[in-house]
Amino acid sequence: MPTALLPLPETSGDAGEQCAVVAVRSADLRDTAEAVLLAAGLVPVQVESEHEVVSAILEGDVVLAVVDAEMLAATGPEHLSRLRQEPSVASLPVILLAGDEELDIETMVQLSITHFVAGSVQSTDLANRVALILAGTRATRRRKVAAARLRDKARAVSAALRGTNDPQQMAALAVQGLGEAFGACHVRIETFQDERVPEVAASWSMIGGTAGLPRLPLTETTVLSSSLWDREAVLRIEDHLCSDDPESDMFPARVPAAVRTSVFAPLGHGDQVLGYVWIAGTTGPRRWSRTELSLIQHVCGNLAHGLVQGHVITAQREVLARLRELDRAKTDFVATVNHELRTPLTSITGYLELILEGSGEDIPPKTRQMLEIVGRNAARLDQLISDLLTISRTDAHAGLALEDLDLRELLDTVAASLAPAAAASGITLQLGLLPAAHVVRGDKAQLEQVFTNLLSNAVKFTLPGGTVNVCSKMVAMDAGRQIRVQIVDNGIGIPEADLPKLFRRFFRASNATSAAIPGTGLGLAIVQDIVLQHGGELDIDSTLGRGTTVTVQIPAC
Repeated sequence: MPTALLPLPETSGDAGEQCAVVAVRSADLRDTAEAVLLAAGLVPVQVESEHEVVSAILEGDVVLAVVDAEMLAATGPEHLSRLRQEPSVASLPVILLAGDEELDIETMVQLSITHFVAGSVQSTDLANRVALILAGTRATRRRKVAAARLRDKARAVSAALRGTNDPQQMAALAVQGLGEAFGACHVRIETFQDERVPEVAASWSMIGGTAGLPRLPLTETTVLSSSLWDREAVLRIEDHLCSDDPESDMFPARVPAAVRTSVFAPLGHGDQVLGYVWIAGTTGPRRWSRTELSLIQHVCGNLAHGLVQGHVITAQREVLARLRELDRAKTDFVATVNHELRTPLTSITGYLELILEGSGEDIPPKTRQMLEIVGRNAARLDQLISDLLTISRTDAHAGLALEDLDLRELLDTVAASLAPAAAASGITLQLGLLPAAHVVRGDKAQLEQVFTNLLSNAVKFTLPGGTVNVCSKMVAMDAGRQIRVQIVDNGIGIPEADLPKLFRRFFRASNATSAAIPGTGLGLAIVQDIVLQHGGELDIDSTLGRGTTVTVQIPAC
């Protein structure tokens, strides 16, 4: 492999220093080329192979190449064609020192060689070619830098829009951001009447206090916005005073005399327009680049999306606030009803007890039977009121009075309180607990309510001669240790179709209703809420006519 006649300078990659590849066989031509390149502020790097060309480009900021006909002939056009496939070489400008060689123009075009110096190479001619290429390269770089900065500004505007859900604030941020990013004098944003977005209008002027852009006619603006949205286009008018610009007649209104240039972009979402953005300049005509128009469309797209999402979020918050207000009203109502019903109900049950216990006169048997029915229904009504109050407190997410509890002791207390009712119905209640303490972090009153409700259900739905077994054990789960309590009965069971509905409020299994077994249909809903508040799980498995197993799992301490 030939080596470079002139080693790559150590500083060739420094910021601000640009290089030129020199592939010239003739010593005289090489000296002339290097002198011209040095005068132009470039560092010449001589190469003799494809590898050296790629290495030079990768190691330095190479902006052009100078090749003579002798080197091109020795290398062969096919090698240069292959070299052009390299991404780093594909767009590199090449100056060919043709000398007196006859050129194949078609081959030169295929090799992307469009700069030639024919005949005897004069320094002035070569210097002009170099200057032309450098001017174009630097102009391209300036455009790229300007476009990158503009993209950064557009991204900043879009980021600001994503930082709020307030539609009016979005519009204010958008008009200011677009005006400052694109160097406009005025910006106006307006939305049409649409259920997806609120009606907002915002304007911005480069000089505070300056009269902004006027409001445009609604009908004409809607038609133009819809047309542009369907075509995925924007309306740009480089000079409103230029009668030769056919797009000037498309503008939806007669613009103020001070406005010289405009960009009108639709705001749309889905298949319909929501509004428009009008960006205007008053300092003179302006040529709007495709990059600028594309970025304006991008910001408009983000604004439209943000307005739709913000409107949805605002509506959701309003609904949530209303629901909370209704929930508070419901809680207050239930508390009031509880008080107003409990007061007369207490009086009714008190007098019933006095009458039935003999404080009054002798009661005929039939009358006693009717009074006992009244007493049972009064007790049922009292239970319903208690359940409604509990449900209301659960919905309000009342705080738990947490403490360390031995679940074994709590179950023992609940079983003892229900033992007389089970014995009276001829039901065997068995409590099988492990000897070790089962400690949980919970609300004692609420957990006692959970197991009282579940055990009383098991007793209530078990026929005389049946059994109810309670067992508990420690289990290891992915989330940690938990205590599993199972209440198993061999009672009437639950129809399979009713199982998914058991936790609905006021729902009662069809066989319980047909058998006229009393209940409010709130017990299991209350139990589930309490168990979930303790971070636990509740599951019910049942077979009609064979019994039910209720499983409660609560995290252990």
